[in-house]
Amino acid sequence: MELCETEGKSVVYERDEYLLHQGDIERHISLVKSGYCRYACLKPNGDEAVVGLAMTGEFVTDFNNGVRRLPSQVSLVASVRTEVLRLPLVYVLEKLSKSDPNFRYIASDALFRMCYTRLLELYVLSPAERYRKFADAYPDIVSTIKSKELASYLQISHQHLLRIKKSQGLRAKNN
Repeated sequence: MELCETEGKSVVYERDEYLLHQGDIERHISLVKSGYCRYACLKPNGDEAVVGLAMTGEFVTDFNNGVRRLPSQVSLVASVRTEVLRLPLVYVLEKLSKSDPNFRYIASDALFRMCYTRLLELYVLSPAERYRKFADAYPDIVSTIKSKELASYLQISHQHLLRIKKSQGLRAKNN
């Protein structure tokens, strides 16, 4: 994070502008300074599936495939006007590996733990519980994120998300 903040190049992406297209090789690591980005994949029918989000203060990169120089399995897209601090991935890997030889392992382990936790939550938490967890973690974003994006991320239909929001809104007013 410190490396991006001190040496990163400020780049602004407009809404729906791509930081990375699915199939391209990731060449950067970016720290989101404002706005947020979505990790998206195309479904067989051509619809977009939101498989991840990168909020302000988080990194947006296809780290796993970028490190291996493999084509990305996701697109990285600015969901709103988004400013990032961007550095070449190769530079970051060289610089951080010199200061900590275990950097790649640590970063891969963190990515694995994040994905594993998300997978378990899909099985264990109800859609309403997943929504509440997201809303608690990102209170500033939950009111501005596109419902279609959030529903896709939560693995529920847009209509189900609207019912959850309505239900939780009424409960909040009654408490």
